[in-house]
Amino acid sequence: MEIIIERAQKLVNRLRERNKTLSTAESCTGGLIASSITDIPGASNVFLGGMVLYATEMKLKLLGIPEEVFAHGVISSQMASAMAAKIRILTGSDYAISTTGNLGPDTMEGKPKGLIYIAVAGEDNIHIKELYLKGDRTSNKQNATLHALDELLKIVS
Repeated sequence: MEIIIERAQKLVNRLRERNKTLSTAESCTGGLIASSITDIPGASNVFLGGMVLYATEMKLKLLGIPEEVFAHGVISSQMASAMAAKIRILTGSDYAISTTGNLGPDTMEGKPKGLIYIAVAGEDNIHIKELYLKGDRTSNKQNATLHALDELLKIVS
């Protein structure tokens, strides 16, 4: 977890230097990204807020994800992209990140354990990263969070 906090610190510093803001829409990471960021003193200057949308129907109800996105599955690049775009619009943040995936132990939607999608919505585009993690639920959640923070750092740089 210490490496996650280090990355979160670096991200908060970088966002602060650039006078940019961030929001989150998390499914499989269950709020760990937001929690890691808010562990950093001064995060309130850059972090506007986020949602944990674990149940499928919450993605529709609270974020208003279009029904056609659900045809690709909850575990899809299309869902990750839509989640990041929607939370960015709702909060008015400069950047938004979303996560969706299967932490395990079983397959979901016919998709394997460890398949995770991360999307970062910026001012001009949405960047998607697909991961295949090999650990248990806890390590997959932590690794997905670390990858998400790293993706944000690349884009915010």
